[in-house]
Formats: sequence, C-alpha cells, structure tokens
Amino acid sequence: MRTRSIVLGATFIAMLAGAAYAQPRNQPQVSPDEQKAAQAIAAAADNAAKLKAATDFIKKYPKSSLRPMIARGFANHISSMTDAAQKATAAQSYKELFKEPSEQEIIAPIEIEALAAAKRPDDAFAAGTAHLAKNPESLPVLVQLVATGTDEAKNRNGKFVAQSVQYGTHAIQIIESDKKPADVDDAGWTSYKTTVLPSLYQSLGLLNLVGGDRAKAKANYLKASEISPTDPFNFVMLAGMLNDEYQTEAKCYQGMPNGPARDEELKKAQAILDAVIDAYAHAIALSETTASLQTVRQQYMQDLEAYYKYRHNGSTAGMQELIGKYKAPAKP
Repeated sequence: MRTRSIVLGATFIAMLAGAAYAQPRNQPQVSPDEQKAAQAIAAAADNAAKLKAATDFIKKYPKSSLRPMIARGFANHISSMTDAAQKATAAQSYKELFKEPSEQEIIAPIEIEALAAAKRPDDAFAAGTAHLAKNPESLPVLVQLVATGTDEAKNRNGKFVAQSVQYGTHAIQIIESDKKPADVDDAGWTSYKTTVLPSLYQSLGLLNLVGGDRAKAKANYLKASEISPTDPFNFVMLAGMLNDEYQTEAKCYQGMPNGPARDEELKKAQAILDAVIDAYAHAIALSETTASLQTVRQQYMQDLEAYYKYRHNGSTAGMQELIGKYKAPAKP
C-alpha cells in the first residue's frame, strides 16, 4: 500500500523563523547608522548580497538589539527558498555567521529540511545528530528528523528507521509533557501540538511497520486516530493491517479440525473481521474527498461489501448507514 507524504517539520520551521515569536512592543532604540545597516539586509537583491549585508552588520554591531530580529528574518528568508541545494548552502552560511545557541536553534531544522530535499539524507541526519548532541530537547530538530526518516522509509531506504523511531518517541514525550519552547507563545504551541502530535504517531506507525514491528505500528496508528479522528489515512492503514490479521486467522481456522478449538478460532476471526469492517467504514467515509486515496477507497468499498454481506447473511442493509456514521462533520 502506498503511503502519503507526511510533513512534520514545516510548521515548526515557520514558527522558529519568526511566526510565533513574541515581537517587542516597541522598536529597539538604535542609531541611524545601525538602522540603515539593518535595512540594507532587507533590501539586498539576492542571497549573496543579503549574506554580505548581514555579515557586515554582525561584524560592526555584534551586540545590537536588532540582532534577534535580523537572525529570524534571515532564517525566514532561507526557509522560503525553493532551490534545495542553494537553501542548504545558505543555511550553512547562516550557521557560520549566527553562532548564538538561539540562532543555531532557528536554522537547524531548516538546514535538515534543505539537505533532505537535496537528496542528502546522510548529511541531514549528521547535522541533526550534531545539533541534538548539544541540544537534546530540540523539538523542531527531532520533528524534522522524523519527517526526513519517514520520507526515506517511504522511498525504501530503511537506514534511518531506528533513529527516527527514537527521535519520534522523544518528540512525543516532550509534547505530551507540555514542554513548550520558551520563545513560542501559548497559542502557537497549542496549534502546533494539535497538528504535529498525531502526525508523529502516524509517522511512528509507518516507521514501525517498515521496521517489522506490526504491533507497535498498529498501536501508533490507533493513537493517531484517537487524536485526529477525521484523518482518513490512519484508518486506511489500520484497515489494511487488521485485514492482514483477519486473513491469517481465517487460514488458521480453515486448517483446524472440527472441535471446540476450531469454534473458538472462528469467534476470534469473526471479531477481527468486525474490526476490519469498522475500520473500512471509517476509511471510506473520511476519504470521500481525498483525491490521493480514491484508488484504495474503491478497493476498500469492494472489500467492505463482501465482508459486510458475509457477516449479515448476504445483505448490505445498514452498510451505508455505517459509513455515514463516520463521515466528518461539514465545515461551517
């Protein structure tokens, strides 16, 4: 089964580039020359000119009260770049210029994202691991590494699965412990948790599945579905995994001799099948408007009808009502 792309780090990258930082109430008091030098960075026509202007500013005004805003603005500029190779180069230049820990924290996830997009996953993990050695609680870096490892796993590269599971587990612990980064406001933190926590569980589900731990994969997809009950992808994956379990139980039942043990195996298989039916109904209901899931949705509709008839004496009465029960509420 093909899996959709899961992007975890972009939200936090934007936040750390300035979107969710509390801005000063009043413009810092600086000299006209300092203000002019800062304006030159914003007015620079290209990346090279912007880097030179920023370098000149930091050399001349290393303790400037404008420095945090300049660092965030420059990181935001790098984050918006579309050429992955240029973005990675710009991020490295930033790291060499803005060396304060808070500044390095801003650029780290952006660099990892750029290196991954430039098809340099080894470099992405090396950069992330180096940053985590100094900042083990760096949530944006943990999240971006999970995103990178998940994408690599989808591309049949399992090299980073174990690391990504470790980082994802730690990121979840940080979020569920409500360890909000100091520079992120309450509203931004709440929004971030709502978006990223289910995606982390979803990514762990995929990583566990690729790593061969189906029990943990199922548990993580279940958790993701509890946190984000209108996301069809969780139920698509759960339905597929439950169906595999059912097929295994059905074969076991068919190979057993008549007797009480076989009767118990039938009950077990039927209970799993009922869970498959429910997961299929969820997936079908929630994926109705998701273009990327229409092929699997059509297949699931065929499977659901066959399974539903088997469990309801050849009838589909009530099947559409079951699907309808799980449709997401219409947006106002």
